[in-house]
This record gives sequence, C-alpha cells and structure tokens, in this order.
Amino acid sequence: MTSTRQILSDHIIGFVHVGHIVSDLAASIAGFQRLYGVSAADILVLPPFEQTENVPARFALIKVKDMEFELIQPISEHFKNLLLTPGSSGSAGINHVAWRVKDIDGAMRLLASHGIRPGHVTPDGVITMTKTSTSAKKMVYLDPATTGGLLVELIEVIEHA
Repeated sequence: MTSTRQILSDHIIGFVHVGHIVSDLAASIAGFQRLYGVSAADILVLPPFEQTENVPARFALIKVKDMEFELIQPISEHFKNLLLTPGSSGSAGINHVAWRVKDIDGAMRLLASHGIRPGHVTPDGVITMTKTSTSAKKMVYLDPATTGGLLVELIEVIEHA
C-alpha cells in the first residue's frame, strides 16, 4: 500500500545555496574571490556596502559554478542574538563544504599561488586514504584563515585498474 503522507523531500526540486555566518563580510568576499576566482559580476551584496544606516544584517550571494553561497554578517544586536545564540538555527553554522576535484595537486598549486594553503585536519597538505583495493581518495582541508573563514575540503577519487 502506498502512503499518502508527504515528506519534505517530495517538494524539493533542487539546491539553492549554502549559508554561512561571517564576522567580516568584506574579508569573506575577498577570500571567496581568491579561492574561487569569482568576479564582481558573481557577487550581490544586500544591502550594498554604501548603505550604512538601519542595516540589521548584510548578505552576500556569491555564485560559484552552479552553486550559490549566502554569506551573512549580523550587524544589529537583534540579528547577532538571533543568529549567534546557542540553540538557534544559526548557531551551528556550517562545518565545511566539500568539493570533488579532478586534479587535487594541480588545484593546490593554483590555490597556493593565491595565498591559500592547507590547514585544519591536513595542515601538512594533501593526504591519500585507501578506500578499497580498487580505489582511494586524496583529500585536503584548506586553512579557513586563507579562505575568508570557510572551511573547505577538496577530494580527488582515484580509481585503480
């Protein structure tokens, strides 16, 4: 017998964005530009930085490939309390974003040329982990101090013949 109970996944049709609370929106945007090479055309700041009066929070929507990140800087005490209070939906934040890459060593060379380096779990760089006898993965976490405060993991899956 088929259930008529609806669940949230019945309504989901795609991905919108990943939200991340930041303390310095301008610095976080600069980190995204260094990390992903996004241009000003890929970034929408609401309200604009020029608007300084009556701004409870500022948001940056940043397009990276077919994903969007929403960076949120709480400014007013109300928004700081709302987003940063333990037990609120914003207090947990995002731990990290993982991206699958085809050439992790090449990616790390490129990132190093932009001042982005390994950190967190893998401060010494890329590590290889054997998954099975036919595959393994290389992975690295990037230092959040060089990525605008966001912890990023890169993964390359290696298939053995």
